[in-house]
Amino acid sequence: MCEVAVIGGGLAGLSAARHAARLGRLVTLFESSPMFGGSVATVNEVDGLSVPGKFSGQDLAIHLLQDARKAAVQIVESGIAKLELGARLTLTDEQSRTHHPDAIVVASGASLRKLGVPGEDEFVGRGVSRCATCDGGFFRGQDVVVTGGGDSAVQEALVLAKTVRNVIMICRSPLKAKRDYVDRIAARENVRFVWDSEITEILGDAGVTGVRIRHVNSGAVSDIECAGLFPFIGGTPNTQFVPSSLLATTGHIATNPDLATPDARVLAVGAVRAGYGGNIVEAMAEGVRAAEAVACRFKC
Repeated sequence: MCEVAVIGGGLAGLSAARHAARLGRLVTLFESSPMFGGSVATVNEVDGLSVPGKFSGQDLAIHLLQDARKAAVQIVESGIAKLELGARLTLTDEQSRTHHPDAIVVASGASLRKLGVPGEDEFVGRGVSRCATCDGGFFRGQDVVVTGGGDSAVQEALVLAKTVRNVIMICRSPLKAKRDYVDRIAARENVRFVWDSEITEILGDAGVTGVRIRHVNSGAVSDIECAGLFPFIGGTPNTQFVPSSLLATTGHIATNPDLATPDARVLAVGAVRAGYGGNIVEAMAEGVRAAEAVACRFKC
């Protein structure tokens, strides 16, 4: 039986693992985090699903994980430290165990990019958060800052606006989020924008008390008082274990339209892949496509 390794337990990886197992492949899913679903696990409400009702990212992840287990997917609670190409594919997990699958689907996603400013690491858990659903309640009745202009930033701001006194969005450029999100955030009376600006320092003592910002055009510096900061300025692909021969110049994995990398035995889906559109439904669909491609190409 053909053995398929899926690296990553986000929605793309879970979809690939479940579908490949249903197609009769022996599937092992590697995931080091106890929270399946990847970055989507903290999304309060997933848009674009073709089924009625409202679902959180965690709801979807739990459903896909249960289905994967029913389809006999083997779950290994470890990340991958190294992927080696050669006559035989070799994966070394974080416990130094080796695996030799016939095909690999990389769905390791991306990690939220850090601001890289003073105070960022110091105030994690003391005002700096990347999960409005998890931590928004701690800031009830207070002012918070969200920085970023994509879907994730606006989604977080929408969740926070229901609980906090005011949300201040600091954006370097116009919003890049979906039109629906932009319209919804514009309708919130307790959300205001600070344009053409970036955070240069996080201020505080026992916890966050404000942020220092710089206008990107004039260079003018000013401080904004807040009790919390939610930075969402994009992601960095989780490809530290991937051979450089499979990477694009951006650090993402390079694929053709069929999701195959320069080594046809390795496919990539979701946020780790160059050219990924950023849509949750698209990530799940890519997982299914990769599973079908593996079933078609590898008749072992």
